[in-house]
Amino acid sequence: MKYKYFLFDWDGTLGDSLPIWVPAFVETFKEFGVEVTEREIGEHVIANWNGPAELGVTDADAFFRKAAEKLLPMLPEVKLVPGAKAVLEKIKKMEGKIAIVTTSKREWVESALKYLGIANLIDVFLGKEDVRKYKPDPEILLKALDKLGGTKDGAVMIGDHKKDIEAANNAGMDSVLFFPKRYERYYDRGKQLSLGADLVIEDLEELRQIWGE
Repeated sequence: MKYKYFLFDWDGTLGDSLPIWVPAFVETFKEFGVEVTEREIGEHVIANWNGPAELGVTDADAFFRKAAEKLLPMLPEVKLVPGAKAVLEKIKKMEGKIAIVTTSKREWVESALKYLGIANLIDVFLGKEDVRKYKPDPEILLKALDKLGGTKDGAVMIGDHKKDIEAANNAGMDSVLFFPKRYERYYDRGKQLSLGADLVIEDLEELRQIWGE
């Protein structure tokens, strides 16, 4: 197996949370008097704590507090992306190490890992509170790799967002872009494919290409 250390984004990669996050953000923008599209949310707000300002809401803290009021009650509705658990189990069976590196707050993700039954498969979990700089800065990837005891040449970053791939590039690490067709409502396909990921997949089970199946 080429890689031993697998770094996964959470929202939109392992957790099928975009169908919950995006509409909640659209509604929150409306409350601040700003009309936005789902594509604008995907391009500017997902994985970006400065996103509200980019779309015309200057008080980002107030925006995310309001959004959290909508989102927190819905977090138990988040499911795993199809194939996610099987892929994680396969990696562990092959004695690989797994980290989740997310821009989301720890509390928003840790409870999901438990009720979805995958907490025991995760070796390292890092969230917003664990770093000073967010993706595309490579800090969270390098910190996770250090905690895993791994090396860059034995590691791969898997994510659905441009900042995941850019962070991997900045870390000098290989990357996989997870981009199912349904994500075209959130992200521009051309922009996603131009990011330079080493592999682009539409289904997590396609990761078997990495370990030669």
